[in-house]
Amino acid sequence: MLCLAALAATACRDSSERPAELVVGTTWIGHGAETLNQELIRVAHELGPVTIDLRIFSPTGLADYLLRSQPAREEGSLDLVVVPNDWLGQLFERDLICELPASRVDALQQRLVRQALLAVSDRDQVLAYPVSAEVLALVYDPSRFPSPPRTMDEVLAAPLPPGVLPFALNVLSPSHLTPLVSSFQGSLLDRDGNFVWRDDALVTVLGRLGDLWRLPGAWNTCRGDDSESLQLQLFAGGKLASFIAGPWLLEALEATGKPFAVVPIPPFADSQQPARALVGYQCVAVLRESRWVDLALEAGAHLLDTEANERVNHSTRRLPVLLSWYQTQRAMTASGTVGFLRALEDGQAFPPSANWSEGFQRVGDRLQRLRSQSLPPKGDELARKLLGGRS
Repeated sequence: MLCLAALAATACRDSSERPAELVVGTTWIGHGAETLNQELIRVAHELGPVTIDLRIFSPTGLADYLLRSQPAREEGSLDLVVVPNDWLGQLFERDLICELPASRVDALQQRLVRQALLAVSDRDQVLAYPVSAEVLALVYDPSRFPSPPRTMDEVLAAPLPPGVLPFALNVLSPSHLTPLVSSFQGSLLDRDGNFVWRDDALVTVLGRLGDLWRLPGAWNTCRGDDSESLQLQLFAGGKLASFIAGPWLLEALEATGKPFAVVPIPPFADSQQPARALVGYQCVAVLRESRWVDLALEAGAHLLDTEANERVNHSTRRLPVLLSWYQTQRAMTASGTVGFLRALEDGQAFPPSANWSEGFQRVGDRLQRLRSQSLPPKGDELARKLLGGRS
């Protein structure tokens, strides 16, 4: 009996001394994933006897993991996730993630851009740590536009040599079209907080782009599976005067050696509202079923340390969320960054609500009907394609 008691005591001691293990899930890839992994190694070192492992998912794979019926807690289950802020409402609604404690929220209020904190808040509940911001803006060739375009009409009517397209976007992406739609309809929220596009505003915007799509190659440039890479290539080769892009393309733009400038997406001349791009945030949320909730909250907070946050966002070419960064000379002089910062200030954040996320997805599903359209639809055909048989 004494031997058994000694063995039991040894087993309990070994279990209690075993270091904590945190598992972080993300969809980040490439330099972003490498940098995130390095930061987690630093966090583990600072927190003491803890190991932190990073698991990379596809967006669909991570959504399936989180939203399926959750099994009992098992070894290797996720403790934290890095997700877009528009996922947070649905995750919280299903009781999958923790609310941040008030003491941590008080500290964040002093250090974060206000919009970043609002983007992860559902009423009075803060659901995650916002780590980085992303917003779309207009990248243009200053040799084609001597002064920054003030309206989309100026962009589309630019006097260009034959074979040069004035403008491109991804017509399959709600994020690319939203600034132009909002310039005709104003708010994208209904009374219940749902994402909404007025049908007439959408059809008006796509109709205004009809002349563009009659140019050789323009339609296929705007609706491919990898339209961003194609548009970057055309821009670098002088075959495209402007296109919609995010700050993650800055490194690739700089590598081309071609001069470029960035401004917020302009509205059409006769629209009554400004063209406001959607601002999304990458966030760190703590899963409610984690064995190490307090430790996970501390690990997430470390990613908002000044140097850590700057390293992460420099690597991913996204925009920091710390007030202190926007007060530096580097923020104001970095190539292209000022244009994205202006778009960020003028933009509207994705609300972290399940209603918004689901409505946004339905709009995206409707736009996907254009994927198989080998020629751009016109007039009534366009309305039937997008508005008939609502999904």
